[in-house]
Amino acid sequence: MGNKQGSEFGGIMVRTEKTNYFAGDLVKGNIYLHIIKSGYHGNVVQFSIVGKEKTEWEVSTGKSSTTHRGKNVFYEDSFVINTFLNENLMVGQFVFPFELELPLDLPGSLYHSYGLLASVAYKIKVRIISNSKSINDIKNEQEIIIREPIQEILQASQKKVTANLTTWCCKQQGFCSITAKAEKNLYQSGELVNITYDIDNSNCKLNLEKVDASIMSRLIIQSNSGAQYRQEVKLNSVSQSGIQKGMKLLSSASTGCSLQLVNIKNPTIVLAPSTNGSLVNFQYYVIINPNFEGCTFCSSKPIVEVPITLFTLLPQEDQEPIAQPENWQPKAFQPFLIKSNSINPFNKNSLKKMANPMNS
Repeated sequence: MGNKQGSEFGGIMVRTEKTNYFAGDLVKGNIYLHIIKSGYHGNVVQFSIVGKEKTEWEVSTGKSSTTHRGKNVFYEDSFVINTFLNENLMVGQFVFPFELELPLDLPGSLYHSYGLLASVAYKIKVRIISNSKSINDIKNEQEIIIREPIQEILQASQKKVTANLTTWCCKQQGFCSITAKAEKNLYQSGELVNITYDIDNSNCKLNLEKVDASIMSRLIIQSNSGAQYRQEVKLNSVSQSGIQKGMKLLSSASTGCSLQLVNIKNPTIVLAPSTNGSLVNFQYYVIINPNFEGCTFCSSKPIVEVPITLFTLLPQEDQEPIAQPENWQPKAFQPFLIKSNSINPFNKNSLKKMANPMNS
């Protein structure tokens, strides 16, 4: 039943009520066990959950190239759902309900494969542990998607930057300050981001010719060796007129703009939510980039980055029902409340000590 890997003795399947969760949610589901043939040496029903990050990218230098890889198992736990008294598993049908409380600090799921690999993924695994070296475990797994919880208070996001400007690398031209503000700090894909900004160019000798406002995404990934790769993508942007030297520009409807939170080159793509892992970090921000007259390439500029968070509401799910075996009349056990523990999840001796034997 439901065991794609198959076994002559039967099958096992895990099915959660949903496939999408927020960190901190309670995951409810069932483990279905269908043993059709006697002689299987094993009586421990094990439940595991694993959260794993993976990264991979290639760097070319001349004729040679180097591939960087990262792997991090940041969340791993395992529990015995049931131990049958008979070490030779009996023929029968069984259902084991379970409830698992997810930690609050889990990074959100992500899969990015455009020219590189950056993934944060979660899997729930179930198996009947075989006590025979010649017989494999009966097992099954299911992937679940986890989103980071919306912990921020809905509020404006604001930042100010002041910079001294020079032309031709050394000629002092005074300083300019820019304060930029996004109307709020939490957004969904497709929403309008309303941006306003103040410019104080009163102590600067250079005209500010134009202001570029953009929404950017920033992906930062790392390898296990410490190498890092950064990818920034301009999602949407607009250019507006600047101001003269010695002037101030206060925020108003005329100095603001509205940019849709979409990839303007591929507007049908739903943007991935922000995530904050150890090897994989994916964030969004608004950037205000001023362009001054003259040669200011070697000069610092008051470039303002205002961070914003992109979140996703979990969908209303309607999973297809499980195709039940003929004459499916399982014995149902009491729900098993899974709580985190520090026992090595792959230590079979520890697993047996955890179990409360129950008659089949």
